[in-house]
Amino acid sequence: EIARELRRLGNATPLISIEGTAPVSDERRGQLRVLDRTLVGLENCRRHKLIVGVATSVCKTNIDDLVREEWLRSLIARGVHYAWYHTYRPVGENASPELALTPEQVLHVRRFVVRMRAKLPLALVDAYWDDRGQALCPMATGISHHINPWGDIEPCPIIQFATDSIHDSRDLFDVMQSSDFIRDFRETAAQTTRGCIVLERPDLVQSLVLKHNARDTTHRADGAGLTELDAMRSRHSQHNPGNEVPEEHWAYRFAKKHWFFGFGAYS
Repeated sequence: EIARELRRLGNATPLISIEGTAPVSDERRGQLRVLDRTLVGLENCRRHKLIVGVATSVCKTNIDDLVREEWLRSLIARGVHYAWYHTYRPVGENASPELALTPEQVLHVRRFVVRMRAKLPLALVDAYWDDRGQALCPMATGISHHINPWGDIEPCPIIQFATDSIHDSRDLFDVMQSSDFIRDFRETAAQTTRGCIVLERPDLVQSLVLKHNARDTTHRADGAGLTELDAMRSRHSQHNPGNEVPEEHWAYRFAKKHWFFGFGAYS
């Protein structure tokens, strides 16, 4: 029914999460038969002729199974149009730092994506690098922010704090453009690292939240977000100077050079 309604509306593309083999999917989602039910959803999307993608949070328990050409070819056979690989970020209530990729594994994922872009009839999405392979943060560059299910406007999906909402009576563009909280996050992140400020400097994230008296949007226990931030320790992210992997395919090089770059944030 959902796939049929999305087809009728014609203005959305489902991005369906697949986190690994059947046992890994059940463990990551805390439910049973997650992968089987997900594949049924994919088939429903194909049957209703939707443009559909598959997203994977790559971690140590699924990198060997899903960062493979055979896996992408199986998605193509199921009617998937694009795949999105993003690296697991250990944040939140049940953070699991032991699942986070090493710098070498992050580099492996980047090389794999670049190589498959030039080989397979499948669009491959990433959000962490420009055309030259330099790291970037979509939040810092202003490429994207995040609106949660309750309408809170967050700097990014893993920064669950906000001072603004889509339910403001003003135009959404004006709300986002005038947000001191969002602007301060963008500028501080860009001045601090080309990688992820949450992973590398959780202390700065905490100070910005307190500075702007931002509300916790985790919808868990009171103060949960700040407690979780306080427990985090600095770790590496996608910024790996000297190991840049430039795009090989001309279309991705062109698109990233003109539409997905630093927008002057790092100058």
